[in-house]
Amino acid sequence: MCLSIFLAQVIGSYLFLASLAMLVHQARFKKTTNDLVSNPTLLTLSGMLSLIAGLLIVVDHNIWVPYWPVLITIIGWILLIKGLMKLFTPDAVVKVTKDMQGSMSYTLLAWIRLAVGVVLIWAGFSQM
Repeated sequence: MCLSIFLAQVIGSYLFLASLAMLVHQARFKKTTNDLVSNPTLLTLSGMLSLIAGLLIVVDHNIWVPYWPVLITIIGWILLIKGLMKLFTPDAVVKVTKDMQGSMSYTLLAWIRLAVGVVLIWAGFSQM
């Protein structure tokens, strides 16, 4: 359970802070995302980083329980799938990403990430 607490603290803090920045500076983050998917080198690099992070979590924290540690496992699988998609189907990733930029789904996704971050921060730091 120590690994779960550590990952909840780190991933929760990251999700909270990054999502807060995404909400405060939406135009800048949308531009950055568009720049990322428009550059094949950056898209491939981000895919590799997502794949590594996802594999690290899935290999060492593949815990399916009806409690908060499952959030970490789900995030790991999302990162793994996201990395594979960026590496093997980059055109689909570009299309989906650009479609999301002009709609409310960007803001909704940021709020969901923020909420998950808060849950993980609470879980990670209240267990100490």
